[in-house]
Amino acid sequence: MGIPVNVDYQQQIGEEDMRLTATAQVKLAELQSEAEGDIAAIRVFVSGGGCGGMTYGMTYTDRITPYDSVVSGPGFTLAVDTVALNYLRGCEIDFSSDTLNPSFVFNNVFKSVGGSGTCGGCGGGGF
Repeated sequence: MGIPVNVDYQQQIGEEDMRLTATAQVKLAELQSEAEGDIAAIRVFVSGGGCGGMTYGMTYTDRITPYDSVVSGPGFTLAVDTVALNYLRGCEIDFSSDTLNPSFVFNNVFKSVGGSGTCGGCGGGGF
């Protein structure tokens, strides 16, 4: 007989794990409200590195899994899986519209894995 495994890891993400600036929260709410289809959350993901280190991005998701942690605010829900959250602990997510290509910026990302801290997939017009 196997040992029961509790797969309900879902938890709220606290500010000690990840902080969202007011500007990022407004943009996340705007993006989620404009999304077409049945969107449960905006997913933050981390993908493998290359010469520039880890890549941080966002996409829409139609479900939140038991392995996700979430942060909710007015008009948005952000989901992060357990592995990605380990790379993001202590980061601040901001939104910069001061450049030609408005985008989310990940400040103070996990230093030992490198990375530019820019969002490779979101930009100003959506994902």
